[in-house]
Amino acid sequence: MRRLLNYAVLALLGAACAAHAAKPQAPQTREPTEEERSSFDEYYRLQVPPRVSGGPSLFAPAFDIQRRRGEPWQVIARVDSSPRRHTPDLCRQIRTSYIYNPKAPKGERWMPSAAAPEWYVWLATPNVICSAIQYTTRMDPQVNPEDVKALIWQHRTLLARARLLFAGNSSCARQRSLTFRLAAIEPAPPSNGAASMVGMVFESDRDTLVRVAVRKSRGEYTAWNVSCANSAG
Repeated sequence: MRRLLNYAVLALLGAACAAHAAKPQAPQTREPTEEERSSFDEYYRLQVPPRVSGGPSLFAPAFDIQRRRGEPWQVIARVDSSPRRHTPDLCRQIRTSYIYNPKAPKGERWMPSAAAPEWYVWLATPNVICSAIQYTTRMDPQVNPEDVKALIWQHRTLLARARLLFAGNSSCARQRSLTFRLAAIEPAPPSNGAASMVGMVFESDRDTLVRVAVRKSRGEYTAWNVSCANSAG
């Protein structure tokens, strides 16, 4: 009996170790080196005029540097353009990404990322020049700006209604009580009974994502269905 118990304990330990080993490891991160930072400052100053960048002192780059074990560091710098009025009701900044290649000759180590620039918008104040703010919403250029304006205005109400849909979705049920922030507005595919749809993406305070498909009908917006992801990656 004791031998059988020992085998059972060993089997459980082995299963636990295997599960731990199978769990994906979070990538390592670090701050930029002095060379990476100074070389990007020089590159950006030469490539992007101040009228576009807003000036290096106002819009400093944000570095995203990470790697997985055994892989080289991936170094990305992201810069927001100076705020501009996109429509009478929306302000916009464009975020562009740049990739660093340490093996390239000095002076040629930075280049624009293949990823398309991202648009970030917020509601404009009448008769006031657009200026940078802390919280913005990523906008897919394919979405009508009028829909974007309306969804930003109504996002709290639409989220409150969407919470009622969470209970019917097993991946969303546990997130009903979390705090969310509107992170993005994107196209959404047509749904049964709703031909015109727009998608809203909410980030929670627990690093999760919720997508709310919104039905548009005669200028009115209704939370139609929801889907959830485990992390906001």
